[in-house]
Amino acid sequence: MSDFLSAQREFSVRTQGTLDEVLDSGQKIQLQRSGDVRLQRPNRLRVDRTGDLARLHLFYDGRQLTLHGERANAYATTPAPTTVDATLDMASQKLGLDAPGADLLVSNPYAALTEDVCSGRYLGGSMVDGVAVHHLAFRNSDGVDWELWVEDGPRPLPRKYVITSRDLPGAPQYSVSLSEWNLSPQLTQDQFQFTPPRDAMRVSFLAPDSQGGAQQGGSK
Repeated sequence: MSDFLSAQREFSVRTQGTLDEVLDSGQKIQLQRSGDVRLQRPNRLRVDRTGDLARLHLFYDGRQLTLHGERANAYATTPAPTTVDATLDMASQKLGLDAPGADLLVSNPYAALTEDVCSGRYLGGSMVDGVAVHHLAFRNSDGVDWELWVEDGPRPLPRKYVITSRDLPGAPQYSVSLSEWNLSPQLTQDQFQFTPPRDAMRVSFLAPDSQGGAQQGGSK
């Protein structure tokens, strides 16, 4: 799967997921989110996401990273590194923007996914949205469990990805299904460039330690 993904020069994919939020009372609430991802290696990425908490659009054109909040009609822009890999690292470390599932977008998914793995197992065949898949489960040394469902056949694409933060109260999960894979989307440069909507307000990215609940969710 990792070799196949890294060999794709460009692709688009539809995502449908849930994110657990554990309240102070201990009750677990499930939040919905869906989105569209477009990637063109080595230096273009766009994510359009709608969910219970926000409607967000991320643009990376090889020079700048921009995050636009549609409901607030506000956006923040910052200079970015020259690759998707480096930009995702910068977004996480300097901006506090951790995108669950980002390990599937980098140039070497295998290295990113298995960095902290201490055990793994193959659970056999299954079905996800009518597609035959292989089910794998892994445990990390940093308190995270995760599972992958990988399409069977000549296109070993990830079809479902689940992350469980077992060391956090309530063991919250992030789950995402990936569908409508297009490996020849014929993407254009303007799809990755941000043009501010009318009356949009420019703001600054918050420092990671001041974002609180504004992050996109815990990453693996």
